[in-house]
Amino acid sequence: MNYRERLAALLGTPRRRGNTEAWTSLERELGVGLPSDYKEFIDGYAPVRLNGHLHFNHPAHADWNLKKWIIETVEIYRDLDWVELSCPDFASEDPRFGGPDQLIPFCESDRGECFFFKPGEEPRIYVYVGSDDDFYRYDVGFAEWLYRYLQGEDMAGPNSSAFYPGPVRFDALPGAEVGDEQFWFGPERPGPAE
Repeated sequence: MNYRERLAALLGTPRRRGNTEAWTSLERELGVGLPSDYKEFIDGYAPVRLNGHLHFNHPAHADWNLKKWIIETVEIYRDLDWVELSCPDFASEDPRFGGPDQLIPFCESDRGECFFFKPGEEPRIYVYVGSDDDFYRYDVGFAEWLYRYLQGEDMAGPNSSAFYPGPVRFDALPGAEVGDEQFWFGPERPGPAE
């Protein structure tokens, strides 16, 4: 089973439908296509918070607008003064944000982490951890990264495991409820060692 299938089994049935126009507008403005497994996840579940930590916006939602969030986040990170990053990828040059060959933010956590895609031929995710003031690189695609994160692996820097036993919890962000549901759960799942 590939990670896309594993993630789908972990999360359960999607609750929402996609919006192709919103993605087209967002990708045109960024000048880069976003990974298809990420767009499928966002279209199926966002705007949502997973297990109380990971916050995902959607490009078609008025209040939790992914395009607006990406643009604002890129501006914030472009203005930071990068000093002494230990991530080897940024040893000779500061990280760059928001363009076709630059870091594109895709979600954030309530633990001071911001997650970025690096467009290119090889899947690559960078995590900025505010408490470490550094980046960590993961050579995986979105589905694998999210699956492993939710299964309790250190996918947001060293000692970053955030495993919660039982099914994944979804919290609709305010104003983004699915019908009456403010929260719901994915299917039962095994623990991290199983």
